[in-house]
Amino acid sequence: MFGEHFQKQTDLITRGLKERMDKRGLVLPSKEKDISVYKDFYDFLKEHLPHQFSLATGKVRGKKHILNRSIDCLVYWKLCNKIMEMTGGYILVDHLYSFITLEPELSTQQLITHATMTKGMKALYAATRDIPDNQILPVFSVLFAYRSTIPLLSHKVALEDTAREKEIPINHETDLVCILDQGVIVKDWESGGYRAVETGKDTLMWFYILLMEYLDRDGKVGFDAREYIKSSREYKEY
Repeated sequence: MFGEHFQKQTDLITRGLKERMDKRGLVLPSKEKDISVYKDFYDFLKEHLPHQFSLATGKVRGKKHILNRSIDCLVYWKLCNKIMEMTGGYILVDHLYSFITLEPELSTQQLITHATMTKGMKALYAATRDIPDNQILPVFSVLFAYRSTIPLLSHKVALEDTAREKEIPINHETDLVCILDQGVIVKDWESGGYRAVETGKDTLMWFYILLMEYLDRDGKVGFDAREYIKSSREYKEY
């Protein structure tokens, strides 16, 4: 049931990206990322997330500080339009549940850039909520890519090397990397490192399952997607 549905959704969002990028054609490099090519991914989230969550693209602020960087996709609890006006259009970090970077093809540099941004975002959240250094921060960092010529294991090693070299605290690290039709890399809190799993054509399904679990930090989602998985497929993990 779930497997077939998400395989069809994978086809839709990958075909949509290709069509929009082909239509856009060759463009000169720009500081501003063209997020319009990801419309089908945003539509997928809108259709599959509970109604209490809102989506946005833009910047985030805390009580005193601002993360001066536009984020591709923000999943948050929206208070009301007037409060959004008062914050200057910024999303309040303490109402943020997840932030997502989108990439057509994932490079090592993009992985490092996301990890560095994650450190800043989680530090902003921790400062606003006054959370101790050793506590898991319930605002989840996700990097979503449509493809990658770099093996999953290499991305896993790059994540761990970046955390060590940049001295990123364990609770300020990336939570999930998803590469369609390839696999997922998930933060392993027990080992302090990461687990890479070759989920293949089931990757979007596992992205959705994990994201729903991340969003259930308040215990109010009321839907455990894992209970509906009827597949006995085994995945290679390392």
